[in-house]
Amino acid sequence: MRKKLDGATKALEREILEGKYKPGDRLPSERALSLRYGVSRSTLREGIRHLAGLGLVRTEAQSGTYVTDYRSEASLEFLLYLLDNNEPLDPEIFRAVNELREILEAGCASRAAARSTPDRVRELRAALEALRAAEGDPERLAARDYEFHALFVEQADNLALRLLFHAFRSIYMFYVRQFYSEPENAPATFAQLERFVKRIEASDETGAASALSLALAYGRDRVYRSLSLDSR
Repeated sequence: MRKKLDGATKALEREILEGKYKPGDRLPSERALSLRYGVSRSTLREGIRHLAGLGLVRTEAQSGTYVTDYRSEASLEFLLYLLDNNEPLDPEIFRAVNELREILEAGCASRAAARSTPDRVRELRAALEALRAAEGDPERLAARDYEFHALFVEQADNLALRLLFHAFRSIYMFYVRQFYSEPENAPATFAQLERFVKRIEASDETGAASALSLALAYGRDRVYRSLSLDSR
C-alpha cells in the first residue's frame, strides 16, 4: 500500500512540476487518476492530501482539485521536501536556495565572530586544516567543506539557523562536489577561508560576514559557470 501511494504521489508530483498540469488546471477525476496510476481512490486521495500539504494543489468542495502556482503559494516545507528527497530543482529554485544559504551563512558568520573564543577559533582552524588535507579528493573536500561551514553555523549559537542550514545538506553537497570537481578552485577557497577565520579571531562581525560572502560569491560564480547558469 505504502509503495503504491508513494509511486502515485511521485508520478502526479512530477507531472505538476514538469508542467503537464499548469497552475489553475483542474486535475482529472479521482476515478481517472486512480486508473492511470493503478491505485484505489482512497490511496489517491491520501496522495492528493500530501500534495495539498506541500502547496502543489488545492481541493475545492463540489468542484475538484486544482494545481496551484507553487512558486508563489508553496511553503518552506515544500522546498525542504524537494531537498530531502533529492528532487531535481529548476534553475530558478536552485539559484534561490543558494541565495538563501548565502544570506543565512553571512548572518551566522557575524554571530560567530561576536561569540568568538580562543577555543572556537582553534576548532575552526582544525576544520580548515582538515579541508586543506583533503585537497585532490573532491568527495573528501566536499565533506570537509560541509563540516567547516556547519561548525561556524553552530558557533552562531542559534538552533533555528543550525537546523535550516542542515536542511540544505543535499543541495549543498551537490554544489560543493561540483565546485571541487575543478582542482584549481580549492587553493583560492583555502585562502579565502583563512581570511574569514582571521576575522572571526578578531571578533570582527562585519569583516567576518564580508570575508565569507566573498568566498561564497567565488564559489557561486565557479559553480554556475560549470553548470551554464547565469549568476545574476
